[in-house]
Formats: sequence, C-alpha cells, structure tokens
Amino acid sequence: MTYRKHKTQLIVLSIALTAIAASHINWIQDDLGYLLTVDDIPIDLIGKLKNEVTHATRNCENVERVLPAQHKYQIAQTLISDYSPPDSSQSQIASVWSMDSWLLVEVEFKNLLPAVVLIQNANSVPSILAKGIWSGYTNPHTSAPFIRNYLSNQVEAVPAQLLNCFDPQSKSFN
Repeated sequence: MTYRKHKTQLIVLSIALTAIAASHINWIQDDLGYLLTVDDIPIDLIGKLKNEVTHATRNCENVERVLPAQHKYQIAQTLISDYSPPDSSQSQIASVWSMDSWLLVEVEFKNLLPAVVLIQNANSVPSILAKGIWSGYTNPHTSAPFIRNYLSNQVEAVPAQLLNCFDPQSKSFN
C-alpha cells in the first residue's frame, strides 16, 4: 500500500468516525443546565466532573455528620416538622451535616418534594433560612453539585466547606 493510499484511508476513517460519533453524541440545554446525550440518553457530564473535583479537593475536617441521637438532629427535626404543617410534620431526615452555627439537612416528605434545608443558629435561636431551601428533583442532573451551587447562590454566608462536604444520602437525590 502506498503512503498516499494509506493517508487517504486514514482521512476517510477519521471523517466516518466523527460522523458516527456526531450522530450519537450531542449537547442539550434544559432549564437546569447543559447535558451530554448519548443516543438521546441524558448524562450530566459537567455535574459529574464538578462532583469529582469537589470530592478530591474538599476539606471536611470541621464538618460533622450529625446522628439522630444528637441534640442538633432533634432541633433540625423539630424546625422542619413545624415549618409548613401539616405536610412537613411527616418528614423523614436522610442526613444532617453541621459546621459552626450551621446545619444542612436533607429531608424527604410523604406529600412534599424532597428538600435540602439550611438552618442557622443566630443569637442562640436556630431557624430555617427561607432562601436556603432547595426543593425538588434534579434528575437527570447530578444532585450534589447542583444543590451546592443553588444554596451558595441563595445564601452567600453559608460556609463553602459545609456545602462541599454535603453528599446526598436519600433515594430522591441519588
């Protein structure tokens, strides 16, 4: 085979592979951001990459996973149950994360959408921050980076370290 024939075949093969890939792979934009699609199946490649970078670079030394027997957990449960009754009274906490005067609570409800709620203890009075609530599903987007970004934009004072150490535990966000 001559060099010219070999070069021509490589060029044709490259064009064919690019055309095949382009017919199966695409980027789309929806209300929540960009998604890669492979044969029309959406994949949150950007969210997955953000999540991996966060996992590799975060420092969770000052962030505590709060357990059900702890007082902070009970405070979170009471505040959430009382927030918008009667539906909020049927809440099921999936995880609670704590740092300094902050709590980040992941919660599911019987009749409401799942939520991630920020609670701040200001002047010894813990309260839910109205702007610090993510409620709803993120599928097909990767939940953790989406929720972290949303909450950091809504409540600038929340410690980035707390948000970065939040890993969803509920079925709703996994």
